[in-house]
Amino acid sequence: MKFKITISPFNVAKYLTFGIIFLTICSIAIQIGKYVFDYREPWTRIFNLDREMNIPTWYSGLMLVSCGLIIRGIFSIKKSESDRWWRQWRTLSIIFFILAFDEIASIHEILIIDDLADALNLPSFWHSVWVIPGTILVAIFIWKYWKFILYLPKQLKRYFIIAITVYVGGALGMEMVGSYYDGIDGQQNLVYAMLATIEEVMEMMGCVIFIYGLLTYLGELSPGIQVTFQIKNNRI
Repeated sequence: MKFKITISPFNVAKYLTFGIIFLTICSIAIQIGKYVFDYREPWTRIFNLDREMNIPTWYSGLMLVSCGLIIRGIFSIKKSESDRWWRQWRTLSIIFFILAFDEIASIHEILIIDDLADALNLPSFWHSVWVIPGTILVAIFIWKYWKFILYLPKQLKRYFIIAITVYVGGALGMEMVGSYYDGIDGQQNLVYAMLATIEEVMEMMGCVIFIYGLLTYLGELSPGIQVTFQIKNNRI
């Protein structure tokens, strides 16, 4: 039996963006209900972009997994062609799987330790201590991957750079802005909630841009990708 599935990068990006808009509207409505009308029902956590282990978290995590899977497909093609950069594609897919696991499990949140930041006398915008190793890792990534990025086709290079800028700008840049505001007026207010919302939206939109660019590039490499499903009956 053969299945034919046609994927449009534009439609994928469009529907993913619709999902982000829906989650953002829900989260903003919840934040307004919480801080303006004092509506604090437990169920609202499942749509709150400023909370972990909920629908927005899984949405972001699955988009990161999707990036990793698409890159894995590109890696397979590049390896079969003995492309000089196939190892970089493989490593990049692993990086996205790690990012997805971190997003879902919220491992980086462990490093948000106010006492540690105070003990180290860190500036307020570094109170989320994880941004320090995060910034170092981003710098290492750019250093290691700069030649790889320059090698990319013009269109993919543009999407790659835009996606990284938007994603890192949200994950690190807005995290530092939020930490700075936290030092001024705390977290339990509408302004901080909106800053956190912008952070999460930027991260998700960075993923959408990257998915669009990757799917477009994958389509150019191999317009007709064949996926085979095989069921094996293992006898005991």
